[in-house]
Amino acid sequence: MFFCSMNLIIDKLAGVEGWETAASRIASDKGVAIILGAPDSGKTTFARFLVDWLTKKQLSVAMVDADMGQSTLGPPTTIGMSLFKSAPHWLEDVPCRSLHFVGSTSPEKHFISTIVGVKKMTEAALDYGAEITLVDTSGLVYGNAGRLLKSQKIDIIKPGHIVAIQESDEIEHLLLPYTKQNAIKIHRLMTSEDTKTKSKDQRRSYREIKFQEYFRKSMRHRFVLGNIGILGSFLGSGRKLSANDLIFLSKTLDANAVHAEIGFEEVLIIVKGGYSKEGIVKLKKHFLDREIIINELDDFKFLITGLNDEKNNTLGIGIIEEVDLPAGIITVITPLHDIEMVRILHFGSIKLDLSGREIHM
Repeated sequence: MFFCSMNLIIDKLAGVEGWETAASRIASDKGVAIILGAPDSGKTTFARFLVDWLTKKQLSVAMVDADMGQSTLGPPTTIGMSLFKSAPHWLEDVPCRSLHFVGSTSPEKHFISTIVGVKKMTEAALDYGAEITLVDTSGLVYGNAGRLLKSQKIDIIKPGHIVAIQESDEIEHLLLPYTKQNAIKIHRLMTSEDTKTKSKDQRRSYREIKFQEYFRKSMRHRFVLGNIGILGSFLGSGRKLSANDLIFLSKTLDANAVHAEIGFEEVLIIVKGGYSKEGIVKLKKHFLDREIIINELDDFKFLITGLNDEKNNTLGIGIIEEVDLPAGIITVITPLHDIEMVRILHFGSIKLDLSGREIHM
C-alpha cells in the first residue's frame, strides 16, 4: 500500500503504459472490474489511480477491498466497500459503507467467506448507486488455491473487465480461461515503477498499525450468550448440558469442564486448563458416536470477532477479552460504541493482543 497523497502521483501514473487506456474503456462500459496481480504488483496503486481518474469524469465509483491481509478500506480480516463521488486525498479518508468479516488475514482456509464477502460488497456497491465497482484482490494467485479463488470470484461477480497487472506473464494462467469470452475484456498492464516490494515483517507491521488505528478508541461491551447468535464456533449451537453432566465430563477427561453442549452430530466440551485425551474414546461411546469437540477456555481469549447485525452484515470488529460461561457473558473490546443492533458474534481464526499484535495460536 502507498502512503502519499493521490494528487502527487496520479499524473505520473497516467503515464504508465496502458493505464489510461484501460481506465477509459472501463469508464465507457461501466459495471464491475476486477484487479488481479501477484503480491507487490501494484493492484492497489492502480485502484487508486482508477478512483481518481474515474471520479474526475463525474462517475460514482465503489471500491471493494478484498485484500484482508493488507487492507486499505476497513481493518484487516475484513472486506470493505467505500463509495467515491469525488477524488479523495487518501482512499482511507472515505469511510466504508459496508463491511464483511472474514476473520483471517489470508483467504486460505476461508474461501467461502471471502467469496461471499466479495459478492455481498459488490451488491452493496450497486445498492449505493455505484456506476463502476472496482474489486481489488489479494496476491494469492499461484497453485490450485490461487486458481480456484480467483476463478470463483470472477464467476460470482461476473466482471466486464479483468485488469491483470504483471511484469511479464506470471498470471497468464488466470487469464487464459477467459480469453474466449466476449463478455469480459482483459487488460494486461505493466506494474508502476513506484511499486515497492514489502517483506513479511513490513506486512505484519502494516497490519499492526491498521489494527492500532482501528481499536484506538475502543470500549468494553458485555454480550449475553442467550441474546446473540455465534458463528465460527460450535458454542451456542447445541443444548446446554446439566451440572451433573459437567461432573461426569470432568471425571472422564480428568479436567475442569465448565460448559458443554450437545447437538445432533457433536458434543462441545469447554474445559479450564488441560484434559486427558484418553477419555475421548469413552465419551464418544457414551454419546452414541457423536464427534467430541474440546476447547480450552483460553482458546477464546483475544480471539478477533465480527460484530454483525440481524442480516449478518458486519457493523465492526472486536477482540474477545473474556468468556464467562457460568454467567453466560462474553466481554468484547471494540470501537463500536452502539451495540444495540449487534445480533451475531462471528468468531475469527486469529488472536490479537490489545496493542494490535497478532498472537501465535
